[in-house]
Amino acid sequence: MNLLSLISFFNAYSFVILAILILKLNNKEILNRLAALVNICFAIWSFTFVFFYNAPTAESAMFYHRAGSFGWILFCVFATHFFLILSEKLKKNHSVKLYLLMYTLPLILLMKSLFTSETPVAKNMIQSKIGWGWTYISNVRSAWFWLYVLYIIIYFCFSLYFTYAWARKDNRIRYLKQAKSIIFLDIVMLTIGFFTDLILPAITSFMPPMYSLFSILWGVGFYYIVKAFKLMSVYDAASPDLIMKTVMDPIILLDSKGLIQKCNQATEDLLKCSNEQIIGRPFSEFCESKKYNENELETLFNVKITRNVQINMVDSSGNIINALASVSVAESELDGIVGIVLNIHDITKYISLSNELERMANFDKLTDLPNRRLLFRELELFISSYQESGAKFAIGFIDLDGFKAVNDSYGHNIGDLLLVEISKMLAASMRKKDIVTRVGGDEFVVLISDLQQEYDLIAFIQRIRELFHNPFIINGCICHVGLSIGISQCPEDGITADELIRVADSRMYEEKSSKKCC
Repeated sequence: MNLLSLISFFNAYSFVILAILILKLNNKEILNRLAALVNICFAIWSFTFVFFYNAPTAESAMFYHRAGSFGWILFCVFATHFFLILSEKLKKNHSVKLYLLMYTLPLILLMKSLFTSETPVAKNMIQSKIGWGWTYISNVRSAWFWLYVLYIIIYFCFSLYFTYAWARKDNRIRYLKQAKSIIFLDIVMLTIGFFTDLILPAITSFMPPMYSLFSILWGVGFYYIVKAFKLMSVYDAASPDLIMKTVMDPIILLDSKGLIQKCNQATEDLLKCSNEQIIGRPFSEFCESKKYNENELETLFNVKITRNVQINMVDSSGNIINALASVSVAESELDGIVGIVLNIHDITKYISLSNELERMANFDKLTDLPNRRLLFRELELFISSYQESGAKFAIGFIDLDGFKAVNDSYGHNIGDLLLVEISKMLAASMRKKDIVTRVGGDEFVVLISDLQQEYDLIAFIQRIRELFHNPFIINGCICHVGLSIGISQCPEDGITADELIRVADSRMYEEKSSKKCC
């Protein structure tokens, strides 16, 4: 066994190991299986040339050259298939016809090599002048020779072009590095192969074809690309899609311009849109406040991550969706900034429940007027306004006269309806900036603002009293009720809520007591 045979045997063994390592990455992925097949083709090519270089006769050399055609013909179509799958030009669900079209030419070339007296590249065998084994008399005048050359050039050119175009379109640093590295490696190795196995044999018989010796550089270079750029990593390729499908909350991936690149089923359900209606549109189109324009996106790139940003989104029916969004910039050492990931949590029902609880806590259930809790909150605001700007205001404490008699005569149902009617009447008689509250069974408190505008409190009291001159008719029941009212003013009667309420309450009871004495 001469030196060339030893190198070929080492190369064959190395290609088998590389194929096994690639399959171990993920033997279920078509990319890994195709890459392994390419390495097996090189292994067959190298292994047959172990015997080709030491063949005792021209006939046996031709036999091993033919056997090697499984490698030097099929490696190209497997590599092309690999690159077309990588560039997403071919999908797993493409029809059998398309694959037959791609594999027909290499199978014809293989049949020509196996079952005719000549192979596409060799007419016969001759000892090399350098004495290192056999070389072949080139079949350069045959159309089969040029068909094989065109097959190699066209298949690789198309596949590498699609790979580079895919990487440019995706605009990810890692994919561009992958494509450039693959193109550089393949151009270098194809140039070596054309020179050693096609051009030199056509010119001289000085040395044997030696591409099988250099082919290990292709295997090592390709494996480096696989490991360095995670070319076929299942975690980079499959896991993000799997995660998006299984996460219950909406997940949206934006590019650097704010255009939606991916979304999961939960996003489609939230926005009531199909995937096709969402992908490619600006995220701002789905936001009521048009959040995340270019300036805000630039801010996100600088901040990297923002949690629990409240935004209002809009679905396809125009309904407002209250949402919390956690926003982060997706980047890695290999890819740089990939885009922006939004994790959206629909809090519409929680906002609705919160608003309902807030209303229950601050408004009277029967009359829908503000209650005592909200009264004191608003009163503190009135006091703060006075302290800041000197805006005077007054409090009117109202208690109904004769209400107990209505309850005793007609029942609490009529009494409740009467309270509702009186509440509406009081609210309608106030200015928009004044506030009417119900603080007890038949007790109401009104906040009267802007007394510095010479508001006539006496006229206000008289207007309120006139509302009770006539009896109320509730479901056919005649209800005679009046009112007692006490007024306190800020700052004349105090500058705290307790002082003002106490004074107004005291004056209301003074009026009620005077009526009893009469």
